[in-house]
Amino acid sequence: MNTKQPFSLGRALTWLVLIGVIVAGAWLVAQSWPRGAALDTAMQPMIEGKQTEQALVARAILQNYHETRKNASRWSGAYWGFTFTAAILSALAALVLKLESPLFKNDAMKKDIAAAASVAAALLVTLSTSGDFQRKWTANRIAAAELEHLGYTFLEKNGADARSYLARIGQILEQRHLSIVGTSSTAQDSKAAGGS
Repeated sequence: MNTKQPFSLGRALTWLVLIGVIVAGAWLVAQSWPRGAALDTAMQPMIEGKQTEQALVARAILQNYHETRKNASRWSGAYWGFTFTAAILSALAALVLKLESPLFKNDAMKKDIAAAASVAAALLVTLSTSGDFQRKWTANRIAAAELEHLGYTFLEKNGADARSYLARIGQILEQRHLSIVGTSSTAQDSKAAGGS
């Protein structure tokens, strides 16, 4: 008696849904990891203090830091998720064509699965590349590092001349935006110098 079961589209879809749930769960867990806890703790006395200007600047640094860290994490997840999934799908396409498993006795089904995996891999690479996911991840990561450094500098100087830090926050955020869209502040500075 043959106990081998033929390929079932329902079983394949169940596995795909299960893999999707595991990936989504991993992404949600990664999003809840604490980021910047040390800076939070160090800034709290400044934020809760009686000096309103120092509290305002400390909040601005900390909130922008958290925003850029979260954005960096999201773009990193999208970039690396798309990259690794595309690599796995590409390998799976080749593997399915070569397997002699009873699951894939039907040559037409093997070719369909391999073609679908190849197309999905190509689409993921295209979306990641054309969406500049890596550039967005890098721009946010650099901005977060600069804001964190600025926060520690602010704490080191005990918030002296607090309002002067607002201009630096603005510069960091502007550079982040310019990096995301693919221009540099140097190009913007030369333009401004030439126009005045």
